[in-house]
Amino acid sequence: TFVDFGDDQWTQGRAHPMIDPTLRLEHLRQAAADPDTGVLLLDVVLGHGAEPDPAALLAPALADVAPPVVVCVVGTAQDPQDRDRQVAALVAVGAEVHLSNAAATRRAIELAGGTR
Repeated sequence: TFVDFGDDQWTQGRAHPMIDPTLRLEHLRQAAADPDTGVLLLDVVLGHGAEPDPAALLAPALADVAPPVVVCVVGTAQDPQDRDRQVAALVAVGAEVHLSNAAATRRAIELAGGTR
């Protein structure tokens, strides 16, 4: 299952998940609890207009997740959220973090039993 929470169906009448991650966090809990979930692939986008500290909200939700979690952090060390701090917080709860969407996707496919 792939869900783009930035799609119009999810953003009608509410803030984009880069600003308000409520829907994404709810879905994450449901997906993590589903025994059919093989891997969780997430992106965290940094920069102006994004959540001030996305890892502060995401890391606790990932701390006790059973399926492997692969995260792509999109941003730079100069972003207001400080990419390196975000990466460290996600790694600390067991997420595998990549700085490339392509690398994160390949790794998630590998963990799900696909081929590289």
